[in-house]
Amino acid sequence: MNHVLSKIAEVIKQDFKDAKWKKEMSNPLTALSKEIKDCEGAVKRAQQLTDRQKLLKKEFEKEFREAKSMAEKRKEHVKLAEEAGKEELAAAALREYTYYSGRTERLEITIREAEAQLKDLEHQQEQITFKLKDLQLKRLEYMAKENAVKGEKQASFMLNPEQVTDEDRRFMQIDQYLKSEEKKKEVLTIDEQIEELKHEN
Repeated sequence: MNHVLSKIAEVIKQDFKDAKWKKEMSNPLTALSKEIKDCEGAVKRAQQLTDRQKLLKKEFEKEFREAKSMAEKRKEHVKLAEEAGKEELAAAALREYTYYSGRTERLEITIREAEAQLKDLEHQQEQITFKLKDLQLKRLEYMAKENAVKGEKQASFMLNPEQVTDEDRRFMQIDQYLKSEEKKKEVLTIDEQIEELKHEN
């Protein structure tokens, strides 16, 4: 029997959770808040990618300067070795000059690509940031609208009781019932205390 009751309790609990989730998702403000949270995460990731790309670009530029410097140095060494008649040394210097010259050209292309990629990332980050600002403004506008509607409804209850809907009446009836039940409990508690006093005497 306890097992059956436990299962029923679990089903009721799950139904309540589902109903609560549906209610939250049907609320535009809840959906908007979720979208803002997702957008904030996207802005953060975009910022991280942009920062990483900047570091990579700096690293490529450093490698480019080093390769260019080595290419110029080896070019001078080739000339000096040839003038001195050191053919093997001149050949070794030439090989390194060829390697560093090729590396310099390759890094030039890489830097241009990194710059283009960085611009794209910065543009994407800007667009996501704009979207986030728009969503935050939309949330404020919705909250203001919701606040105004609540104010109008409250004023309507006070000034025009005949305009109260069936749903509003049901809500008020439930509210009154709960309040009366609370009163009953208070009265019952007092009665019980009086009974205890009688038994004590």
